[in-house]
Amino acid sequence: MPRSVEALAALIAVNITPLVGILLLGWSPPAVLISYFVDTFLGFGGLVLLVMVHVTGDERDRPITGFKNWTKAVVGLVILGAIMALPLAFPLWFVFGDDPATWALFENRGFLSALAVQCAMSLYAIYRMHRELTTRSDDDRLLAGRLFFLAARWLAMFIAMVTGLVPALGPTLGSFVLVVIYAAASVYFELFPERAMRFVRGNDAKPVTFDGDLESKQAGKAKTREKG
Repeated sequence: MPRSVEALAALIAVNITPLVGILLLGWSPPAVLISYFVDTFLGFGGLVLLVMVHVTGDERDRPITGFKNWTKAVVGLVILGAIMALPLAFPLWFVFGDDPATWALFENRGFLSALAVQCAMSLYAIYRMHRELTTRSDDDRLLAGRLFFLAARWLAMFIAMVTGLVPALGPTLGSFVLVVIYAAASVYFELFPERAMRFVRGNDAKPVTFDGDLESKQAGKAKTREKG
Protein backbone atom coordinates (compact mmCIF):
# COMPACT_ATOMS: atom_id res chain seq x y z
CA MET A 1 0.00 0.00 0.00
CA PRO A 2 1.40 3.44 -0.94
CA ARG A 3 2.60 5.22 2.20
CA SER A 4 3.14 8.68 0.73
CA VAL A 5 1.39 11.20 -1.48
CA GLU A 6 4.05 10.64 -4.15
CA ALA A 7 3.48 6.87 -4.18
CA LEU A 8 -0.29 7.33 -4.41
CA ALA A 9 0.11 9.86 -7.24
CA ALA A 10 2.39 7.45 -9.11
CA LEU A 11 -0.11 4.62 -8.70
CA ILE A 12 -2.94 6.73 -10.09
CA ALA A 13 -0.80 8.15 -12.89
CA VAL A 14 0.28 4.71 -14.10
CA ASN A 15 -3.30 3.48 -14.29
CA ILE A 16 -4.81 6.62 -15.77
CA THR A 17 -2.25 6.95 -18.56
CA PRO A 18 -4.00 4.47 -20.92
CA LEU A 19 -7.29 6.35 -20.44
CA VAL A 20 -5.60 9.62 -21.33
CA GLY A 21 -4.04 7.94 -24.35
CA ILE A 22 -7.44 6.71 -25.52
CA LEU A 23 -9.26 10.01 -24.96
CA LEU A 24 -6.58 12.45 -26.11
CA LEU A 25 -4.06 10.56 -28.23
CA GLY A 26 -6.30 8.28 -30.22
CA TRP A 27 -5.15 4.98 -28.76
CA SER A 28 -7.34 2.02 -29.67
CA PRO A 29 -9.38 0.71 -26.69
CA PRO A 30 -9.28 -2.89 -28.01
CA ALA A 31 -5.49 -2.63 -28.36
CA VAL A 32 -5.15 -1.46 -24.75
CA LEU A 33 -7.45 -4.24 -23.57
CA ILE A 34 -5.40 -6.84 -25.41
CA SER A 35 -2.22 -5.50 -23.78
CA TYR A 36 -3.94 -5.82 -20.38
CA PHE A 37 -4.79 -9.43 -21.17
CA VAL A 38 -1.17 -10.17 -22.11
CA ASP A 39 0.08 -8.51 -18.92
CA THR A 40 -2.39 -10.47 -16.77
CA PHE A 41 -1.64 -13.76 -18.52
CA LEU A 42 2.11 -13.34 -18.07
CA GLY A 43 1.53 -12.15 -14.51
CA PHE A 44 -0.30 -15.35 -13.58
CA GLY A 45 2.31 -17.50 -15.32
CA GLY A 46 5.14 -15.63 -13.62
CA LEU A 47 3.51 -16.10 -10.22
CA VAL A 48 3.21 -19.83 -10.75
CA LEU A 49 6.90 -19.97 -11.68
CA LEU A 50 7.87 -17.88 -8.65
CA VAL A 51 5.84 -20.15 -6.38
CA MET A 52 7.72 -23.16 -7.73
CA VAL A 53 11.07 -21.43 -7.30
CA HIS A 54 10.54 -19.80 -3.89
CA VAL A 55 7.86 -21.83 -2.09
CA THR A 56 7.07 -25.34 -3.29
CA GLY A 57 10.18 -26.44 -5.17
CA ASP A 58 9.92 -29.59 -7.30
CA GLU A 59 7.65 -32.59 -6.72
CA ARG A 60 9.91 -33.63 -3.84
CA ASP A 61 9.88 -30.19 -2.19
CA ARG A 62 13.45 -29.56 -3.24
CA PRO A 63 14.78 -26.41 -4.98
CA ILE A 64 14.47 -26.57 -8.77
CA THR A 65 17.98 -27.14 -10.08
CA GLY A 66 19.49 -28.78 -13.12
CA PHE A 67 18.40 -28.92 -16.75
CA LYS A 68 15.98 -31.84 -16.25
CA ASN A 69 14.06 -30.23 -13.39
CA TRP A 70 13.88 -26.88 -15.11
CA THR A 71 12.65 -28.51 -18.33
CA LYS A 72 9.87 -30.27 -16.42
CA ALA A 73 8.94 -27.03 -14.68
CA VAL A 74 8.81 -25.07 -17.94
CA VAL A 75 6.79 -27.77 -19.72
CA GLY A 76 4.31 -27.85 -16.83
CA LEU A 77 4.08 -24.06 -16.93
CA VAL A 78 3.39 -24.09 -20.68
CA ILE A 79 0.62 -26.66 -20.25
CA LEU A 80 -0.91 -24.69 -17.39
CA GLY A 81 -0.67 -21.51 -19.46
CA ALA A 82 -2.56 -23.13 -22.32
CA ILE A 83 -5.31 -24.13 -19.89
CA MET A 84 -5.45 -20.67 -18.31
CA ALA A 85 -5.50 -18.76 -21.60
CA LEU A 86 -9.08 -19.63 -22.54
CA PRO A 87 -10.91 -18.51 -19.36
CA LEU A 88 -8.73 -15.42 -19.09
CA ALA A 89 -9.59 -14.49 -22.67
CA PHE A 90 -13.37 -14.68 -22.16
CA PRO A 91 -13.81 -10.90 -21.76
CA LEU A 92 -11.98 -10.36 -25.04
CA TRP A 93 -14.00 -12.96 -26.97
CA PHE A 94 -17.32 -11.56 -25.72
CA VAL A 95 -16.45 -7.92 -26.43
CA PHE A 96 -14.56 -8.32 -29.71
CA GLY A 97 -16.61 -11.10 -31.27
CA ASP A 98 -15.77 -11.25 -34.96
CA ASP A 99 -15.06 -7.52 -35.29
CA PRO A 100 -12.66 -7.30 -38.27
CA ALA A 101 -11.08 -4.02 -37.15
CA THR A 102 -10.01 -5.54 -33.84
CA TRP A 103 -8.53 -8.71 -35.29
CA ALA A 104 -6.76 -6.63 -37.94
CA LEU A 105 -4.63 -5.23 -35.11
CA PHE A 106 -2.62 -8.45 -35.19
CA GLU A 107 -1.51 -7.55 -38.71
CA ASN A 108 -0.32 -4.12 -37.60
CA ARG A 109 3.44 -4.05 -37.02
CA GLY A 110 3.20 -1.05 -34.72
CA PHE A 111 0.73 -2.84 -32.47
CA LEU A 112 2.78 -6.04 -32.47
CA SER A 113 5.89 -4.05 -31.55
CA ALA A 114 4.02 -2.37 -28.68
CA LEU A 115 2.79 -5.79 -27.56
CA ALA A 116 6.36 -7.10 -27.58
CA VAL A 117 7.41 -4.17 -25.38
CA GLN A 118 4.50 -4.98 -23.05
CA CYS A 119 5.72 -8.58 -22.81
CA ALA A 120 9.24 -7.42 -22.02
CA MET A 121 7.97 -5.09 -19.28
CA SER A 122 5.80 -7.85 -17.78
CA LEU A 123 8.74 -10.26 -17.72
CA TYR A 124 10.93 -7.60 -16.15
CA ALA A 125 8.32 -7.09 -13.43
CA ILE A 126 8.44 -10.82 -12.71
CA TYR A 127 12.23 -10.67 -12.50
CA ARG A 128 12.04 -7.74 -10.07
CA MET A 129 9.65 -9.68 -7.86
CA HIS A 130 12.05 -12.63 -7.95
CA ARG A 131 14.87 -10.37 -6.78
CA GLU A 132 12.67 -8.99 -4.01
CA LEU A 133 11.69 -12.46 -2.84
CA THR A 134 15.33 -13.41 -2.40
CA THR A 135 15.58 -10.75 0.32
CA ARG A 136 12.38 -11.69 2.19
CA SER A 137 11.22 -14.52 4.41
CA ASP A 138 7.48 -14.19 3.68
CA ASP A 139 7.52 -15.39 0.07
CA ASP A 140 4.18 -17.19 0.32
CA ARG A 141 2.42 -14.14 1.75
CA LEU A 142 3.72 -11.78 -0.93
CA LEU A 143 2.94 -14.16 -3.80
CA ALA A 144 -0.54 -14.90 -2.46
CA GLY A 145 -1.27 -11.20 -2.20
CA ARG A 146 -0.19 -10.66 -5.78
CA LEU A 147 -2.24 -13.63 -6.95
CA PHE A 148 -5.40 -12.31 -5.29
CA PHE A 149 -4.71 -8.86 -6.74
CA LEU A 150 -4.50 -10.18 -10.31
CA ALA A 151 -7.51 -12.46 -9.84
CA ALA A 152 -9.68 -9.74 -8.28
CA ARG A 153 -8.85 -7.23 -11.02
CA TRP A 154 -9.67 -9.63 -13.82
CA LEU A 155 -12.75 -10.92 -12.00
CA ALA A 156 -14.11 -7.37 -11.82
CA MET A 157 -13.86 -7.14 -15.61
CA PHE A 158 -15.40 -10.58 -16.03
CA ILE A 159 -18.41 -9.67 -13.88
CA ALA A 160 -18.93 -6.48 -15.88
CA MET A 161 -18.73 -8.45 -19.10
CA VAL A 162 -21.22 -11.21 -18.16
CA THR A 163 -23.90 -8.64 -17.28
CA GLY A 164 -24.37 -8.26 -21.03
CA LEU A 165 -24.14 -4.46 -21.01
CA VAL A 166 -20.47 -4.22 -21.98
CA PRO A 167 -20.71 -6.52 -25.04
CA ALA A 168 -23.82 -4.62 -26.14
CA LEU A 169 -21.78 -1.43 -26.35
CA GLY A 170 -19.68 -2.82 -29.17
CA PRO A 171 -15.94 -3.55 -29.47
CA THR A 172 -14.68 0.03 -29.14
CA LEU A 173 -16.92 1.44 -26.41
CA GLY A 174 -17.14 -1.90 -24.62
CA SER A 175 -13.35 -2.18 -24.55
CA PHE A 176 -13.10 1.36 -23.19
CA VAL A 177 -15.48 0.51 -20.33
CA LEU A 178 -13.39 -2.55 -19.47
CA VAL A 179 -10.21 -0.47 -19.55
CA VAL A 180 -11.81 1.96 -17.08
CA ILE A 181 -12.83 -0.93 -14.82
CA TYR A 182 -9.34 -2.41 -15.05
CA ALA A 183 -7.70 0.90 -14.09
CA ALA A 184 -10.11 1.53 -11.22
CA ALA A 185 -9.73 -2.03 -9.90
CA SER A 186 -5.93 -1.75 -10.11
CA VAL A 187 -5.90 1.34 -7.90
CA TYR A 188 -8.55 0.07 -5.49
CA PHE A 189 -7.10 -3.40 -4.90
CA GLU A 190 -3.56 -2.02 -4.68
CA LEU A 191 -4.69 0.30 -1.89
CA PHE A 192 -6.83 -2.33 -0.15
CA PRO A 193 -5.25 -5.77 -0.78
CA GLU A 194 -7.34 -7.46 1.92
CA ARG A 195 -10.47 -6.55 -0.05
CA ALA A 196 -9.04 -8.25 -3.13
CA MET A 197 -8.81 -11.46 -1.10
CA ARG A 198 -12.38 -11.11 0.15
CA PHE A 199 -13.62 -10.27 -3.35
CA VAL A 200 -12.13 -13.47 -4.77
CA ARG A 201 -12.76 -15.84 -1.84
CA GLY A 202 -15.95 -14.36 -0.38
CA ASN A 203 -16.58 -12.63 2.93
CA ASP A 204 -17.26 -15.91 4.77
CA ALA A 205 -14.07 -17.68 3.70
CA LYS A 206 -11.63 -18.73 6.38
CA PRO A 207 -8.47 -16.64 6.71
CA VAL A 208 -5.48 -17.83 4.70
CA THR A 209 -2.73 -19.24 6.93
CA PHE A 210 0.89 -18.76 5.88
CA ASP A 211 4.05 -20.45 7.11
CA GLY A 212 4.99 -17.34 9.06
CA ASP A 213 1.66 -17.43 10.88
CA LEU A 214 2.19 -21.06 11.88
CA GLU A 215 5.71 -20.31 13.09
CA SER A 216 4.44 -17.39 15.17
CA LYS A 217 1.75 -19.56 16.72
CA GLN A 218 4.24 -22.29 17.54
CA ALA A 219 6.64 -19.75 19.04
CA GLY A 220 3.79 -18.30 21.11
CA LYS A 221 2.80 -21.73 22.40
CA ALA A 222 6.43 -22.50 23.27
CA LYS A 223 6.72 -19.30 25.26
CA THR A 224 3.45 -20.07 27.05
CA ARG A 225 4.72 -23.53 28.02
CA GLU A 226 8.00 -22.06 29.25
CA LYS A 227 6.16 -19.56 31.46
CA GLY A 228 3.89 -22.30 32.71
